[in-house]
Amino acid sequence: MQDDFTVFWKNNDLARALFDDLRARSERSAYDDEYLAVLDAYQAEAPDSAHFYILAARYLTAHGAYDAALPLAERAYRLRPVGYAIWNLLADIYAALNRPLDALTMRGYSYGIYKTPEPHIDLPPQLLREGLNRLSVAMSEGKVAPVLTCRAAIEDGRLSFHDDLFVGEELPLTMPEGSARFWVGCYAENRFLSEKGIMLEELRHSARFKNCGHHDFVLDLQKAREVCGTSVIDVPEGREALVAVAGTELSQELSFQTETVSDHTYLGKWAFSYFRLSEKTTLHADESAPYVLGTPILLGHSPRRKKLVLNILVDGLSWPVMRTRFTEHMPRIAEFFSRGVIFDDHFSTSEFTYPALAAIETGRYPTHTQVFSEADSHELPLDMATLSECMKDLGYYCAAPMASGYSMYCGAMRGYDRIVATSWELPAFDGAERTIRHIEAFDETDQFLFLHVMDVHPYSANGFKFATSVETHLPLARRLLGMEGTEASVRLPNFEIYRAQFLEGAKYVDRSIGMLLDYIETHYDEDEYIVSLYSDHGVSVFSPTADGAVDIMGPYSTGAAWMMRGAGVPAAGIACELTSSVDIYRTLGHLCGFPVAPDTDGNLPAVFGGRERETACSISRYPGQTLKLAVRSKTHALRLETDDLVAEDGTVDLGGAYPDIFPRAHEAEPGYAVDSAELRAFFYPRVREFMRGIDNNGEIFPFPRHA
Repeated sequence: MQDDFTVFWKNNDLARALFDDLRARSERSAYDDEYLAVLDAYQAEAPDSAHFYILAARYLTAHGAYDAALPLAERAYRLRPVGYAIWNLLADIYAALNRPLDALTMRGYSYGIYKTPEPHIDLPPQLLREGLNRLSVAMSEGKVAPVLTCRAAIEDGRLSFHDDLFVGEELPLTMPEGSARFWVGCYAENRFLSEKGIMLEELRHSARFKNCGHHDFVLDLQKAREVCGTSVIDVPEGREALVAVAGTELSQELSFQTETVSDHTYLGKWAFSYFRLSEKTTLHADESAPYVLGTPILLGHSPRRKKLVLNILVDGLSWPVMRTRFTEHMPRIAEFFSRGVIFDDHFSTSEFTYPALAAIETGRYPTHTQVFSEADSHELPLDMATLSECMKDLGYYCAAPMASGYSMYCGAMRGYDRIVATSWELPAFDGAERTIRHIEAFDETDQFLFLHVMDVHPYSANGFKFATSVETHLPLARRLLGMEGTEASVRLPNFEIYRAQFLEGAKYVDRSIGMLLDYIETHYDEDEYIVSLYSDHGVSVFSPTADGAVDIMGPYSTGAAWMMRGAGVPAAGIACELTSSVDIYRTLGHLCGFPVAPDTDGNLPAVFGGRERETACSISRYPGQTLKLAVRSKTHALRLETDDLVAEDGTVDLGGAYPDIFPRAHEAEPGYAVDSAELRAFFYPRVREFMRGIDNNGEIFPFPRHA
């Protein structure tokens, strides 16, 4: 890099030449002393880089030193966990070290995106089910849990794939030590226990369910384990506990035996029912079919915790849109948070939900989570503590009364005890009522809850049914869009019907969430709760589009909402300091008392006793598209778009990339770019550090061209 900041990014030509040399030697299996000499030179130029560790591990595996190669390959995977080269390298090493499940997972990642090499199943019977389930997740898109892109099965002795989802079984995800996995049931509330299970058993493999049925089918994921025959639950003396139990068959009989009770009940197929226990309890069912026993929930409040910590994600709520419309379109929410903090200069990390939600739940930018592509489903490392894990460690009962399938496969939601999920339809009226019911049901615990609503999120007009009140008030000329309504949601143009749909959705959110907030005010003292309302990204449909272009990194698309009220939150009203969505994690750590790892990217805002953030970064690194970046200070914004396309591993060649800097009031507007040594000296070092793990220096491992 140039110390005088006249050049933003300069590639390391020597490192590139050494890499090309090593890659060529690797392709002809020339792993000799000369290879080692070049590798040493490459390490000097690119220390602690994923490519160095891959090339070093290849040398060791070529000489049969798989034990020595493993930590190098796993370091490469930690730095860059998506990519053909690292997946197949690790698959070979795991296979050689007799770790067939891990090898199969890596093969699944590769096959899911590149369609090669085809996985080979050679597992002992006791590992077959787990292996096929792990392979199914690895090959599937990361955003749709527990729905699968395809399910792996053995039919007539051969590997085959078909449409399905996980239900009546556990999700094969890596969980923290001591935690059960999520077991997937059907959500049943005030209905016949088995009807949803019976319905789903018939629909699960159909094209109807794959294409549309899963959009509003509600599933109930709980930390639980399957049990056959007898199980015993010990309840600490003087305490009481709740336990959720589900059946795996229609009208499955389960008996309960305590010192004071001897009776039985009937369980529903894949439906959880709750039972309150106050003493040691023995459960028994016929061993012909297992039943599902949830992790017991101990009742009781602690003065070290709040009674309720509630996070409300209003998907796509653009604060630049709502800033001047807040009290008009969302008056109940505006009134509630006026007695807390409303951040007026807040930005998301990404333009769409999949990477943005993982950033919120971990307090880390997508450059560190490496969650950026919906096509990929790799898991976050266990030492990257999620928000729900931190709250669980404090003793909260952690649940999501309404959530999407986003961030489950990648592990960002792994700390929750319960997730009630649909893959798409998340209306605020349903979520608010479901949250109140959950609060009332578990009112003897301290609760950390997550509610995800999507009423304002825009969708392409092609095949979409708009709100009736929108359709009935638009003249025909502005109602019909034809082929102009086929864009992806992040690129929707500035059409009146999209704007009207957004604002109508904001009214729906206010009406329903307002009821939930009224309930909280009525039932809790101010020091007993913390409520956060935020969005994961903005929308494009209010952006100025005189030239027909949509700026997916612009203020309307990445400007997001964030507001808080409750215990420890000052009644500061509008806070004008710059904030990022990764700050939510650190702020909750400050207010709730969990430790925040020093390598997170969040900042504690000044209004909470921290200091003001210097920059907020928003990035789009969607494979197959150009990389786009917006880094904002209070006064200026650096904007960058690459010429090269983002590779499947999330990297791009930044050589020759030249950013522009604009005043915030005229961001990305032609003719408004400014240049000064002072601005470059401020932005360039910060942006280079942010992009350090994304640039590939033009170094590309070969991958299947058809992919």
